[in-house]
Amino acid sequence: MGKKILLTLASAFLMFRFYELMLTWSTLPSQSLSIQFILAFLANLFILGAFALAGFAWPTYRLLPEKYYRISQPKELLSFSKNIGVPIFQRFLLFTFWRKKAMQTSYFNGTKSGIKAFITESKRSEFGHLIPFIIVSVLFIWSLMLKEYWTAIFLQTLNVIGNFYPILLQRSHRARTQRFEKFIETS
Repeated sequence: MGKKILLTLASAFLMFRFYELMLTWSTLPSQSLSIQFILAFLANLFILGAFALAGFAWPTYRLLPEKYYRISQPKELLSFSKNIGVPIFQRFLLFTFWRKKAMQTSYFNGTKSGIKAFITESKRSEFGHLIPFIIVSVLFIWSLMLKEYWTAIFLQTLNVIGNFYPILLQRSHRARTQRFEKFIETS
């Protein structure tokens, strides 16, 4: 319970920092490119961190209906993901952030119950990136309306790398495991 409280407080802190940043967003004059990049990075970091930490503490992925997580056209999704480089992104993650075997096995341990846990974790991860993707996309549009074009470009570039690609990666995982779900549920 203590861990949930700490994660919830950390999530609230990051949400507050994002809120503070948004209060000044429209009043910020055009800055140097480096400042615009830092602002875009912080906006992405704060909102992604807030939802990721909340997702670690609580089953936030359940806020969306189960139907959302069903992949209706798995072959098309996998083809699209491959065409835009999601497998390269996956290899990058495996060589950097997910290089330790302990981290990989915490996500999937190779057992039948591990597949259930893997599917749940993929939903949790997807939700943790989906809401930030939507929020940052709205911020991208707002930045364009403010004529802060470089900030908008930085925002959306980081948003695609930090949220869109992870969403597609998680959906691709479930596209591959979806056919096993019925078997697992009946056994």
